[in-house]
Amino acid sequence: MLHRPLAAALLVACLAVQAQTNPAARPSRDVLSFGGTWNGSHLEQRSGCRTAQNNGFRGTYSEFRIYVDIPGRSISIDEAGITGLSCTWGGAYTDNTGGTGWSGNLSCSDGRTGTFRSQSFFSTTTFMAIRLAVQLNGSETCAIDALLSGARLP
Repeated sequence: MLHRPLAAALLVACLAVQAQTNPAARPSRDVLSFGGTWNGSHLEQRSGCRTAQNNGFRGTYSEFRIYVDIPGRSISIDEAGITGLSCTWGGAYTDNTGGTGWSGNLSCSDGRTGTFRSQSFFSTTTFMAIRLAVQLNGSETCAIDALLSGARLP
């Protein structure tokens, strides 16, 4: 009989305990977490450029304003580079078995235009990264492996 009150108290205590989140769990695939303003880098590895000196590694500091339209299933990014270059990225996103996919068109203030498709997405409250395969299709025709990454305070 002495054990019943102890067992009841233990049961009540166990029911009140919340499960901890798993720090090794995959991040949410919720694209809304990308929305907002981020500050970070835009890195590129260019190859196959029509103009040979455009091949190679490039990088700049940028601010990214990301807009997520859930009903329209689209994502757009307004990028403002520290060099004065601005680019707009826009397209539809899809939910694939392996993750979220995003593809569309880009247009930059220096005349560059092209298409892109995402290779990977990652986002937390304070960090994001988007890996893109880009194909320029204007006066320059580089294939670009790009990484847009940023951080922000909550």
